[in-house]
Amino acid sequence: MRNFFRVLKLSRPYLPRLIISLAAALLVAVLWSLNLSAIFPVLKILSADKNLQTWVKEEIDETERQAGEPTRIQSMKDDRALIEFLNQHPATEHQNRELRERTKQLAQNEGELNELNTRLYRLRLLQDKVIVHVPTNRFETFVWIIVAVVVCVVVKGFFEFWQDFLVGSVVNRTLFDLRNKFYRAAIHQDTRQLQEVGTPELMARVTNDIEQIGGGMKILYGKMVVEPLKAIACLFAACLISWELTVVFILLVAPAVVCIGRVSRIMKKASRKVLEHMSNIYKILRETFDGIKVVKAFTMEPAERRRFRNATEDYYQRSMRVIKIDALAGPLVEIFGVAAVGLALLAGAYLVLEKQTTIFGMKMTDGPMGFETLLQLYVFLAAIADPVRRLSSVYTKIQGGAAAADRTYALFDRVPKVTANADGPAVPKHAESIEFKNVCFSYVPGQDTLNSITLSVKAGETIALVGPNGCGKTTLLGLLPRFYDPDHGSVSVDGVVLRGANLRSLRRQIGIVTQDTVLFNDTIFANIAYGKPGATAEEVEAAAKKAFAHEFIVLKPKGYQEQVGDLGSSLSGGQKQRLALARAIVRDPRILILDEFTSQIDPDSEAKIQQALKEFVVGRTTFLITHRLSTLELADRIVVMDSGRVEGIGTHQELLATCLPYQRLYEAHISGMADGDRVPTIPGKFRVA
Repeated sequence: MRNFFRVLKLSRPYLPRLIISLAAALLVAVLWSLNLSAIFPVLKILSADKNLQTWVKEEIDETERQAGEPTRIQSMKDDRALIEFLNQHPATEHQNRELRERTKQLAQNEGELNELNTRLYRLRLLQDKVIVHVPTNRFETFVWIIVAVVVCVVVKGFFEFWQDFLVGSVVNRTLFDLRNKFYRAAIHQDTRQLQEVGTPELMARVTNDIEQIGGGMKILYGKMVVEPLKAIACLFAACLISWELTVVFILLVAPAVVCIGRVSRIMKKASRKVLEHMSNIYKILRETFDGIKVVKAFTMEPAERRRFRNATEDYYQRSMRVIKIDALAGPLVEIFGVAAVGLALLAGAYLVLEKQTTIFGMKMTDGPMGFETLLQLYVFLAAIADPVRRLSSVYTKIQGGAAAADRTYALFDRVPKVTANADGPAVPKHAESIEFKNVCFSYVPGQDTLNSITLSVKAGETIALVGPNGCGKTTLLGLLPRFYDPDHGSVSVDGVVLRGANLRSLRRQIGIVTQDTVLFNDTIFANIAYGKPGATAEEVEAAAKKAFAHEFIVLKPKGYQEQVGDLGSSLSGGQKQRLALARAIVRDPRILILDEFTSQIDPDSEAKIQQALKEFVVGRTTFLITHRLSTLELADRIVVMDSGRVEGIGTHQELLATCLPYQRLYEAHISGMADGDRVPTIPGKFRVA
């Protein structure tokens, strides 16, 4: 429950609304008990040939008679006189025993007299404040009571509405804050942590899990406030009739409370399992629909249906377990509640039918209890049991919210390994060099992705990274914007080690174009301007022209205001890559990272983009990851990687002469070229590092 309480702390700004809702709930409880108390006068009117005025007067007369009974008065005088006499003489064992007995008897008589005087006060207050306004005609009195009950119900409904409304507003505002805090915490975690969790799991926690938390909060602020107040109001009214019988009832209800506690612990575990299986459904949905072309191309729809059915079957089974636990809790508590009410009613019936005031020597009432009084007490006790029964399911739902809070905060509390270092040294405007020194990195302990890489790059230099898939090219460049930190070694820009540097000052200088192009469901203009918030229309258009995207953008019905669709679904692969390149260009970065940026672009567009990049990369430090040797025309140096190591650094000609992995790459490229393709001419203007 610790994490659930952490969620509740987010409701502090809305405490005034909760206080008002509590006041409304209190009024609902009072009006609830008042409506139930109308049963007694109705029974009196229907069961006796007298009106309420006559009944109250008779009750007052009888109470006065009992309070002024000469026998009791004389007994109390005799007891006081004897106690005073015994206190004036030396104490003996016989005197002490007599003193105790007389003191006990006097206390009993005084207690009975006080109770009679209290009852007399209440009856006279009822006579002066209520009965005096009631009609003397019995039917008219009955109508008056019914109208009063209806009015109370209407007023109670008004306060119930406001209580529910205020609770709902507090819960929704709290969930609004929680979702935004969760998103902020998640988006600031480092790339590796987010990849470990996965997008479907994140979606499940920010949607389904937080909704579960909201359900628990609404129950807590709503029914967990109203129902206990109703029970307390009825408990107070029942105690006014016979607190002794009410205590007997409460003792019998205690097993129900123990039952609720046991069930709630089981419910929390079951709810956590349900949430985990819901996350599995999210994962399958995302995988299937993100890869729908592959699914259809390989005719795997039946297999995916089976996989989804199995996941939903697991979710169904777990959900049914929760339903069984929840369904079992209500009847169990109701059994205990009905048994408690029944035993209390049996005790009361004994007092009424046998005209007794004690059971097994224990005093239960001040005087003989009437049928109407017993029935009114039964109604109040039943009204106490009903909220307890409702709270049985309430508590299990809160445990479901607690389980969801545990899952949410398990991710919320993860500390990013790559920190923003807001107080760290700012990376100056890049103008000197970038250094990779003895860099080692692994995604899985013991399986190195990068192994002792050392590389020095001068400002303004263009470096091409080549090598087979999985050799660590993308991972190495991922260390530059600090998507990851090296396990060993360091990366520095202009002498500032990035691990301790101000992260924002670093990333503001970097522009990235990745092979897996990411576009947002917004306009073309917004996607390009994403690289530079606040970019003007002229800047966006200029960047689009440099990326050779302007020519297809203007053909769109809405031009730059055309929506690209979910993940750029309305665009071709090449168009998406050109927009991504324009987004990097508009940023005007000091460091440019291009990861297979022309993999989906046709040869003519590629030639144009390379010509534009020749001008754009001037004065910028540029890193190219490519499998196309034609792209190497842009590079000043080529870095050959294999199995996480640097196998060679130099010009095209130098690497052909000295680097076996590069020779294999070049031969594979040449042999794979179609007849008539242009064999790239790669300059040899640089020296070996």
